[in-house]
Amino acid sequence: MNSRIELNKDKQKEIEREKHQEKAKKIIKRIVIAILIIFLVVFFSCLYITRIGTISLLVHEEVIYNSKLPESFSSLKIVHFGDLHYEDKALLKDTVNTINKRNPDILIFTGDLLKDEELTSSARKDLVVELKKLTASIGKYAVLGETDNDEAKSILRDCGFTILEDTNTLIYHGTNEAIMLVGLNTNNETIDYNKAFTNYNSNTFTMAIFHKPDYIDNFIDTYPVDLALAGHSHLGEIRIPKFLNLAEKDYATKYTDSYYKINNTDFYITSGIGTTEFGVRINARPSINFFRLRKTDS
Repeated sequence: MNSRIELNKDKQKEIEREKHQEKAKKIIKRIVIAILIIFLVVFFSCLYITRIGTISLLVHEEVIYNSKLPESFSSLKIVHFGDLHYEDKALLKDTVNTINKRNPDILIFTGDLLKDEELTSSARKDLVVELKKLTASIGKYAVLGETDNDEAKSILRDCGFTILEDTNTLIYHGTNEAIMLVGLNTNNETIDYNKAFTNYNSNTFTMAIFHKPDYIDNFIDTYPVDLALAGHSHLGEIRIPKFLNLAEKDYATKYTDSYYKINNTDFYITSGIGTTEFGVRINARPSINFFRLRKTDS
């Protein structure tokens, strides 16, 4: 027969065993919760960077104020997009619908319509069908990116875009007053800027459109345009401010953000629509720029 002391010892051991079991259960529960949290974080991060971050289209809306604008251009609407790198039909449709909802007067495409690989005939047909739906009351203009081969040029022209290659055009809107649009082909390392800016007048509101943003330094001092639009960098695709920025592609090492003010020039760089080799976007979602022009007195 166990003494009272031995019974107390057995009971104490049982209590201690239960405490250890309860503690172990809590530790296992915490580990399972931690693993679940890590799994969910990884899952939703992967979902964001591969799907939401690459197909959820943003619209950046800005008002451009300038005293050189003719009165007839005040309230004019411009949509700027680029770097389509076409491969996603759903994203293309969303882009076209988003642009057309803004009823742009002028539509600007700053290059890289296609990816590097060759288009299939069905993909080409889908691309043309959608791009032909794009409307602009005054005109649709484009410059070329490094992936834009002869097929891309043919598609753009078939879809109503005027391609500007180191040349300019005057745009009118209801009166004999005009603004100038200059298009540069930054596939060429040497550009005849004097030819591209023929008849440039510092008193005329002037836009310059080109693909690779760093090219702006080649002409901005001689031809200080009022509005400059570029693309190419995708704003890095994978972008963590102050820590990581993969925007440093060729000729996109200095101007890697979405906006710069260079003296009196408003310079906007679009993040683009498609992706390149990474196939993901972090803090650089696909987007278009939507501008409203406003004339000021001074």
